[in-house]
Amino acid sequence: MIRHIRKWGRHFAEERGAIMVTALFFFFCLGGLISLLLLQEQADLWEMHMQQTADTISKGARAAGKWEYYNDQGEKHKLLLATTDEAMHYQANIIRGAREEAQILWNLNKPTWKNQKDSVDIVHQKGERNQLYRQGIYHVSVEMKKEIPLFWEMFDLKLERVSQSEI
Repeated sequence: MIRHIRKWGRHFAEERGAIMVTALFFFFCLGGLISLLLLQEQADLWEMHMQQTADTISKGARAAGKWEYYNDQGEKHKLLLATTDEAMHYQANIIRGAREEAQILWNLNKPTWKNQKDSVDIVHQKGERNQLYRQGIYHVSVEMKKEIPLFWEMFDLKLERVSQSEI
């Protein structure tokens, strides 16, 4: 048994340099893998936060701009009103329009996004399409463009989350 240990001891003494290179390569690969995993989890966290923001804006705008009324035949109708001016036109009893409420909610959520160095944009109603209001749908899209370091390079990362609410 001692003889085998001495034999292996001499073998390792001769191979010290090769083992060092192999160990460095292994640790470099392990570090790269951990870096990629951390990047993936960070992107998932950003997406989750973006989805929460989009859902909050969509549902809040829908609730604020929703107006229910009964016509002359006694049928119940629902409208999604964009602004208070539109509400005055219909003589609706709402505090704020959907678009106005969405802007307020976005401004309240903006400070959390100001910590991000890159751009965060919001698109309401697919570019303010009026037919979505007539259908009773509020659609919001939150986009984030960010430069992230990965190894020795900077990569552009674009994340987009969408939320849609219907009355």
